[in-house]
Amino acid sequence: MKHLKEQNRLIGMSNIIFSKKATDELVSQAIYIFEQTMNPTKADEFLDTMKLYITKTLYAFPKIGRPAPEFGEEVRKLIYQRYSILYRIGKNEIEILTLYRENLPNI
Repeated sequence: MKHLKEQNRLIGMSNIIFSKKATDELVSQAIYIFEQTMNPTKADEFLDTMKLYITKTLYAFPKIGRPAPEFGEEVRKLIYQRYSILYRIGKNEIEILTLYRENLPNI
């Protein structure tokens, strides 16, 4: 994560903020993975991989997600594996609003 913050500073891109709801959804998915596998390493790897994908992708390409006005004004949707990540680009930050698996939004 230190590398991403330094990269952000160097190229002047926005900060990426995970809302409480997005963080709760990530943790919920990690708990589900742990319960299914009984392997804390797999659950941790899920969290790390998902967060890294989101931050690296949005730092490099903030508008990569398609506009998703059905979820709110200025909301965009990024897909990763079978997860949809809803986010909004602000003036100085990108806010991750929530994420959900497949087509089952929990907004």
